[in-house]
Amino acid sequence: MGLDPLSVIAPARVRALVLPVGRITASKFIEYVSRLQQQNVVRLGDVSPDGRPHRTMFSPLAFPAGLVLYDLSMTLPPSSRLSLSPFELYREPLLVLGVADAGWIPPPITGGLSKPIQEVDDAGLRMNGEGGLYRDLQPEFQKIIDGNPRALVHRILLFDHSMPAGDLPDGFVAIPSPRSSNTTTMKTVMCDLTSRLLADMTTFAKSLQTLPSIDTPRSDVGGAGSDKASGGTVSGIDSSSAIQDSRSRSPAKSDINLQNRMSVPVHVPSTSSSRAATPDGRPLSPPNRSQTPPTTFDEIAGVRGTSSPSRSGVNDSRQQSRDRVSVQGFGAGGSGEKERIKGKSRVGIVIGSMYLLAGRWPDALKELVESASIARANSDYVWLAKALDCILVTLLMHAWAGMDFKVPQILYPGVDRTSKSSGHKLTDSVSDLSATHSGAPSRLVSLQNLTGILPDLVNNMINLYVRAWTFTEDKIPALVFSESVVRFSKLLAVVQLSQGYLDGRALQKIVLNESVAKDAEFKALQMPFPSKADIITTLFRAFPGPSTEAVLPVADRTIILAGIASVLSDLGYHRKKALILKEIVSVLLPALVQARKDGAAEMGVHPATSLVTLSAAAGNAASSQSDSQIGDSEYGMRSFLSLLCSEYEVPLSTAPSKAPKYDLSQRLDQSPRSPPDSYREGDNDDQVIARILYQASIHLLGGQNIKIDVLRACINICEALPDLEGVLRFSADTLRTAGSGIAPGPDSSDGSPSLSVEDQVRLTNNISRTLSASQQLGYKNLEAEYWDEFLVRGIELADVGSSRVPTPHAKGELELVNTSDNKVIKNPFIYNPFDKSVAARIEDSTLVAEEEVVFRVTLQNLYDFDLEVEKITLETSGVPFESLPQSILVGPYRTQTMTLVGIPRAGGPLKVSGCYVKIKGCRERRFPLFSIPWSLNIDVKTDPRELITISQNAIGDRDTKVQTSIVRKPVISQLQLNVINVQPNVVMRSISLPQSAMMLLEGESKVFSVTLQNLSSAVAADLLSISFKDSTTTQLQSALSNKALTLAELYELELSATRSQSFRWLRTAADPEPTIDPGGSITLEVEVFGKPGLSHGDIQVDFGYLGVPKSEVKDRFYTRQLIIPLTITVNASVELVRNDLIPFPGDFAWQNQQRQQSPSASSSAASTPESQHRHHARRHTSKDENTFSSLLSRLGLGTDDDEHCLLLLDLRNSWPNLLTTSIQVRQNPSKDRPASDLWKRAYTVHETQQPGHTSRLVLILPRLYIPNPHAPIPSLNPATKRQYVVNTSKDASPEAELTAREAFWYREELLQHIRATWREDSTGRTGSINLRSLRLSTRMIPALRLDDLAISLSLSLSPANPASTLPPHIPPSPENQIKALGRATFAVPTSTFLTLTTTLYNRGAGPVHPLLRLQPLLRNQPHAIALDLTKRLLWNGVLQRALPVLEAGEGREVGLQLCVLSEGEYEVGASVEEVRRVGGDVRGGGGEGDGEEGDFAMRGRGQGGGGWERRVWYAGEPCVIIATDVGEGLSS
Repeated sequence: MGLDPLSVIAPARVRALVLPVGRITASKFIEYVSRLQQQNVVRLGDVSPDGRPHRTMFSPLAFPAGLVLYDLSMTLPPSSRLSLSPFELYREPLLVLGVADAGWIPPPITGGLSKPIQEVDDAGLRMNGEGGLYRDLQPEFQKIIDGNPRALVHRILLFDHSMPAGDLPDGFVAIPSPRSSNTTTMKTVMCDLTSRLLADMTTFAKSLQTLPSIDTPRSDVGGAGSDKASGGTVSGIDSSSAIQDSRSRSPAKSDINLQNRMSVPVHVPSTSSSRAATPDGRPLSPPNRSQTPPTTFDEIAGVRGTSSPSRSGVNDSRQQSRDRVSVQGFGAGGSGEKERIKGKSRVGIVIGSMYLLAGRWPDALKELVESASIARANSDYVWLAKALDCILVTLLMHAWAGMDFKVPQILYPGVDRTSKSSGHKLTDSVSDLSATHSGAPSRLVSLQNLTGILPDLVNNMINLYVRAWTFTEDKIPALVFSESVVRFSKLLAVVQLSQGYLDGRALQKIVLNESVAKDAEFKALQMPFPSKADIITTLFRAFPGPSTEAVLPVADRTIILAGIASVLSDLGYHRKKALILKEIVSVLLPALVQARKDGAAEMGVHPATSLVTLSAAAGNAASSQSDSQIGDSEYGMRSFLSLLCSEYEVPLSTAPSKAPKYDLSQRLDQSPRSPPDSYREGDNDDQVIARILYQASIHLLGGQNIKIDVLRACINICEALPDLEGVLRFSADTLRTAGSGIAPGPDSSDGSPSLSVEDQVRLTNNISRTLSASQQLGYKNLEAEYWDEFLVRGIELADVGSSRVPTPHAKGELELVNTSDNKVIKNPFIYNPFDKSVAARIEDSTLVAEEEVVFRVTLQNLYDFDLEVEKITLETSGVPFESLPQSILVGPYRTQTMTLVGIPRAGGPLKVSGCYVKIKGCRERRFPLFSIPWSLNIDVKTDPRELITISQNAIGDRDTKVQTSIVRKPVISQLQLNVINVQPNVVMRSISLPQSAMMLLEGESKVFSVTLQNLSSAVAADLLSISFKDSTTTQLQSALSNKALTLAELYELELSATRSQSFRWLRTAADPEPTIDPGGSITLEVEVFGKPGLSHGDIQVDFGYLGVPKSEVKDRFYTRQLIIPLTITVNASVELVRNDLIPFPGDFAWQNQQRQQSPSASSSAASTPESQHRHHARRHTSKDENTFSSLLSRLGLGTDDDEHCLLLLDLRNSWPNLLTTSIQVRQNPSKDRPASDLWKRAYTVHETQQPGHTSRLVLILPRLYIPNPHAPIPSLNPATKRQYVVNTSKDASPEAELTAREAFWYREELLQHIRATWREDSTGRTGSINLRSLRLSTRMIPALRLDDLAISLSLSLSPANPASTLPPHIPPSPENQIKALGRATFAVPTSTFLTLTTTLYNRGAGPVHPLLRLQPLLRNQPHAIALDLTKRLLWNGVLQRALPVLEAGEGREVGLQLCVLSEGEYEVGASVEEVRRVGGDVRGGGGEGDGEEGDFAMRGRGQGGGGWERRVWYAGEPCVIIATDVGEGLSS
């Protein structure tokens, strides 16, 4: 609370000691002292003069414009400073004020004291104790008086007083509370105290005037014993050598400059011994540095009782002084007269300083000038320097108050001292300056004159002290010299920073210690002024060297060094300042360690004992001190250490200028308060980034080892105090400084700290030990600041299972899911909105209200010790979120992942931006999320201090953001989440399968049931979708991704995935859209089909809550997924090994048709040799062959097509049990038989197969007609459907492509006509046989195919004159008629006119313009002989002719008359060639790219030319003519 003790105007301030009295808390004491501090400047015009006529020496009426400045101090100065009075009277408290809280005073009983407290007798005290008003405060007041006998005024200030002021005893002042006070209350109190002080100063001044002289304070360094040791030199004077000895890096020129500025040599030892004591009986030198300042009232009283008398003993001192006056040499030139005049000047200088303290500046100036002239005339160097010092301060006070003044001539350099006798009066005139300074100059001129002489004046005062040390016995203490040099250097520094002007700003800095801002528009100086280097040279003359350790206490030495550091800081010499601050630490640390040893010795414990014992001892020792003193000392020491660290560029927990100040308003028996809210609010994103940049950029400055050494010294000091909070803070700062300050990536290894493992463990143990000590002492909230900002490196949602993750859907997706028809087989290639992977759903980041959600949090520990996290929770914003705290132990040098659980309480957006973490020993704070690696990469041309300044400003102001483009700032990541309202939670309650597993045979189907239950008690699952996944799906998808597949293979895979699904949901018609009520359940029936490769499967249940009908859903909705895994084993049953197709003659169908048309014809036909032969063969067939008898007897009956082929199937039984195989074959559809009725009339072939045996089954299959067998192969995947399908086989020719298409379509049509099943009779198990492995080769297709144009040949007698065809000798008979031996085989007589009828039927969808060609030839003959029909066969007409256009579905017969002349076997073949393409002729099937045009174009490209190719059809069965002569025939 006190002002700067090294202030330039310190001699003008009245020191007042403020002490707590009675029962008062620290907070109240601080509050009351601050009220006094607000009125520490009192104007004399407001002070009422004392009414006593003999006390008007310092009356305020003489100079109403004067000001009295109070320096309110809460600590008593050490004895080393008190011993300097009255040489420096401002060091001694003239007022002692006891501050009491009137709220603790008991209520009054009656009356009051009428006499002053000093005059209260024992009876009065007893009366007051019995019923008086202030019995508790009177002993305290008396103790203050007894402990401070040299003070002039003693008062008790009763703050918050509410009783009548008339009841107060003498010495008590009542001060009402701020609420009851007005604006002049405190001012009036201070004016009354000033009035009493000025009155009592009169008595003290008059007592001093009676003294013949006043001794100069002396130092033991000048004694006889000390001169030999130190060479008779004040170490503070020879500062250059001291600095050179202690700091090797100090400028070498400092020694030269100091030596040049001295007027006389300073290394001359004194030849006279000093006196042992001052005239008033005080010791000459200050006490030993091992002694500590008095801390209790008893100690203060003891010091006062032994060191100096009270004011009442002035007469005794005067009598002693008279006894010392020499009696030799009377007269003007005698030595006695000289000493008398010198003593008079000394008393006058003290009186002048008292006028200065009293605000009577003109009187002070007059008295000081006169006394200084006498001191100069008598070569009293010490007192002359003190007088000049006081004159300078008096002029500065005039200037600060805005008054005009004149610079006395005694301050100017070069004043002639022609007379030194006591009777000669010195003049103030100088020949070269008298004309300039005559009259009353203005204030501005006086300021300029004072500024001009200021450097020489300062040098003169310093040299006077040096001269006195060298040539006289007045050897001042080093404390006086060093503090004076520091004060003078401060004055020079202020003027230098003010551009050489002593203006208003500089005066405000000098008097009120306000900052000085440089003027940007300042012009050139009109007069020279010392540079900063010269001021530094002067300043370092105050440096206390090693020789002053015996005479300077630690406190005084520390204050001097702090003053030097302050001036260096003002001048911008931060490196020199850092060296001085480190010197302060080196001074304090041994003293504190020694004090700790002494305290431990007093307690009888070892010095290395725990902090708990020493802290308790410190608390007991300080029980008599005020709480404010202890708190102020602790905070002041931490502030000093923080300043030291900042000078060495140590990255503290906060910027040095923004360090938090803790509340000191608590009693010592209470725990300290938490840091203020403004400090906790420094954890927002911008300020965290600012701290990171500040700490990372400050790492680039200074040496790492030096920083760690400084921090270790800070820790040692805090341990020696002991200051538990400082130990924690600087231990954490050491770890922070040693850390890398980066967020390393997963592959980086440059994040390790620069401390050894042992040092890191030692620091952590130090923190743990300090925390344990603080808890035992009752400080429960003592915590450090964690040392790594990049603690949280990752936050992500954990995989909690598909049933917990909601999936968003648009309204349109609801229509894509068929939930009403259980017969529809879902195409797996059609988009299913519910078929999303878990990873995709997690990316949606959607949570459900009132349900637990798990986060994975990654923590970083770059240090080589375990990090104990006591508590960690998520930091969220948005909807209410409850994060459940967890604890974890993070291992050394690693990133470790843990899980945190939270519950969102409502729906809406949720943002996770970090964690609140409480680490053992550190405060709980917010750590943002830094998931992106970061390190400071700054350009070499960029000054890191620029970034430090920007980050410091952002740390102190929460609304300021770090705006910089110098470096890349660390990026704070955030996890954006969306919380939806409460959703149903469906789980599987039971399943009918044991252990969710089953066994099937290939083609077998089984049904099982699954029961689902809704655990939610709030909402129902009104949206239910069932889908399935199995192992075959994965295999098929993998196979489908093969780009080398042909179109047929691709179609086969797509068909297997589409129409041969492994699972099917069997829905009931009663509940088309099932719903699970809250807490209810539902049972599902699922059918499983055994497929090769099926090993496992999943039932996927997608459920959600709509709350409205599906048609009324307006926005998106959410579903969740339940996966029920199944294990399935599929064994082989019956498999198709091979197949074959062979042609089958149509004679069986023709005979059945002939038999149906004419029974007589059938009997006659049966009598033919061929029929008899076939009947004989059937009688000798086996039983298996007789199975075809009924089938053969029905061929050609009831159908329009009598074309058939034989299908051979080889089936193998792979099951170890007997199986019965059944194969069904249906006929082609017709107009009178729809396709739906064909399987009802299909015939079935049964075969019983032994285990492992292969059986061949022969099937009669109708030949098939496909309108467009070259149509493109389709794709069942909608995503691959396109207009042009390109074959993936690059080497395939168009002909091969057409062949592959034809084989594909005939195979598909063939599979539509047959189906196969198996049955195990012993168990009743049934299943289907997969016939998709059937393959058709190029040889098999003609046996199965029916052409677009059907060509058939028949033979009949010519209707024209049939009788004339016979010879005359042969009469007509049945033998002369044509006999049909087969469908196209005829027996005819020779020389008979016949008609060969060619029947054409267009099966295609387009017209055909045919060209018919007939080719008769001899049967079973070589080609050259077969065509020789001369004299063997005659025909009427042409064999080749064009026919009219044959429309689709139209038939036409063409006849040709012929006559067989010679017997034998003839064969007539027929072919039809397309003459031209008829417009619009396209093959059936339709579709882009289909039809004949595409077919012809493809064929043309295959031949390398354009145009279309003529189609040619051949008769499948030629007409066989067996001609015989009539006679031969009859005979045969």
